[in-house]
Amino acid sequence: MLHLKSISKQYGAKVLLDGASAHLTHRSRAALIGPNGAGKSTLIKIILGLEACDAGEVSRANHLSIGHLAQEMPKLSDRTVMEEVMSMGGRRRELHEAKAELEQIFAERDPTTEELERYGRLLEEVELMDEYRLEARAKAVLGGLGFALKDFDRRLGEFSGGWLMRVALARVLLMEPDLLLLDEPTNHLDLESLLWLEDFLRAYRGALLLVSHDTAFLNRMVTEVIEIDQRKLISYRGNLDAYRTQKSEKLEVMRSQRAGQDARIAELESFIRRFGAKATKARQAQSRAKQLDKITDQLVELPEDRSTVAFRFPPAPHSGREVVTLKHMGLKYGVKPVFHDLNWVLPRGSRVAIVGVNGAGKTTLLKLIAGELPASQGTVIHGHAVRVGYYAQHQAETLNMQRTIVQELEAAAPEMPIAQVRGIAGAFLFSGDAVDKKCGVLSGGEKARVALAKLLLSPSNFLLLDEPTNHLDVESRGVLLEALQDFEGTLCLVSHDRDFVTPLVDTVLEILPSEKGSSVQALLGSYEDYLERKMRENADQKSKLSKLETPSGPKPGAAKASGVSGSSASGSGTAAPAKAKPDGISNNQRRAWEKERDAAEAEVGRMEARLAELTAQLSAPGAFDDKAASLKLVHEQAETARDLETRLKRWEELCELLG
Repeated sequence: MLHLKSISKQYGAKVLLDGASAHLTHRSRAALIGPNGAGKSTLIKIILGLEACDAGEVSRANHLSIGHLAQEMPKLSDRTVMEEVMSMGGRRRELHEAKAELEQIFAERDPTTEELERYGRLLEEVELMDEYRLEARAKAVLGGLGFALKDFDRRLGEFSGGWLMRVALARVLLMEPDLLLLDEPTNHLDLESLLWLEDFLRAYRGALLLVSHDTAFLNRMVTEVIEIDQRKLISYRGNLDAYRTQKSEKLEVMRSQRAGQDARIAELESFIRRFGAKATKARQAQSRAKQLDKITDQLVELPEDRSTVAFRFPPAPHSGREVVTLKHMGLKYGVKPVFHDLNWVLPRGSRVAIVGVNGAGKTTLLKLIAGELPASQGTVIHGHAVRVGYYAQHQAETLNMQRTIVQELEAAAPEMPIAQVRGIAGAFLFSGDAVDKKCGVLSGGEKARVALAKLLLSPSNFLLLDEPTNHLDVESRGVLLEALQDFEGTLCLVSHDRDFVTPLVDTVLEILPSEKGSSVQALLGSYEDYLERKMRENADQKSKLSKLETPSGPKPGAAKASGVSGSSASGSGTAAPAKAKPDGISNNQRRAWEKERDAAEAEVGRMEARLAELTAQLSAPGAFDDKAASLKLVHEQAETARDLETRLKRWEELCELLG
């Protein structure tokens, strides 16, 4: 399906790829991994055709469709959520305009063979798009990603960046391309949405290429790992855990080979130094020199040592027994209640994960506790000598973009020796000349690492962390995890990264939304217990919702296997209510409508089957060899599609009338 052959790419003196090769089949489920700066983004651009390679070849299957989700905020129009998602990146409009243009040509004159063949390809793509169920599928995807029914008709300008990234993800998923290329798709998802996405991708029929630092997500999703290593693409079978085992074994072999080569080189160099000037040994010395050149040319190249500097928090200043106390605390945005009558005490030394459904207010609660946001009622009381360290999702944007990395870190800890500051920078993979880069030129992930390093430099005994692992690579995430495990103070965090949260927390605080405002509930059991409960609830919901229900009821006929796991349109686990039954309907009238509805449903099924037959015939090789016969099929296809749309509308009207 997609073959990368001997790809090379260089920027100035920096070589990213050199003779790199990889292959993706129509059922590949691969993770693309590599340290920051290894060339993952560049490789993605080459696959998408946005950049050319310096050498090598990219071979794609004919008419290969690729759906791409980038880490950067997408450019979205000022449409509603549903309009944007159903636009499918403009492809839907392009298809219909091209199809209508050709049909107009067919009505005016005899088409050429090329026009007929193009029409056949368009019909096939429209069929794959599943036009007649597109709205229901869009609602299922949006609901799974956490959008409520009332959000569907809201304009995109009303949403935050995180929600806009979910819109972009929904748009890509709805396209159902041959290859889904997703770059950090879990960064802006809560646990419920993440579980839904995992179910969707497990059922997805196309190929997957995933870039993610969420190790639990990758382990569940992939059966192959493609690593950018020493400017090559190295493939490993299995998930991320299998990759680590294979990579460790491979490195042991390489180190052993290199050690043998180094020992032989030392032996040869010693002989040449001792006897190179002696006439009786000159021939032997020359022979050894040739052996040395051969070994040097074939020297095993070991991967760059990316081991990090271990970091420990300084001893946490002693605080009072009750770190923070919420008393009848409430919050409103205008007239909208967010929290109502919260009462909670956080004891010293606790390690808490704040959890809850999307939109429940996890980030808002952290801001209230940190003092970044004032409560509308009640009180938030910090205990004696509590010193707060707060990391927000967008903390990286608070950096001074004119300072270098080392200057920014020095400003956070002016009393700390420069050698120690540089050591902490090294723990977050900023070493050598890298510490002299200005913050303004750093990538999003690099800025996040600097912001976290600043937090670790500031002495505190109460850490509040909101999605701290977003944009972090594996090494930086490991540094943070180890430092937090040794942290002596109190910890409160919001994170979707399950492997990161599980070893850190001992308490779970769940936010429970309601119309009066959310409340909180401390849960008995560990974070693992909470995860198991949510996965059971997710499985139960799937079994109850075998197909999506819309306000007018389920569509007739067999639904296309789109890979959408059962989900409500509102995202709340319940189907949208049907319209109320009209008053004053006689039994005779009801029976007549029921009879007409059943007949319409049967007719819709027949028309859908015929449309599928026609599309298959028009998409078959040589379908347009006989122009007269193919034109007859084209006209029947257009007429059947119009009739189907009419019958579907009448069927929906009857469903509404019957309630």
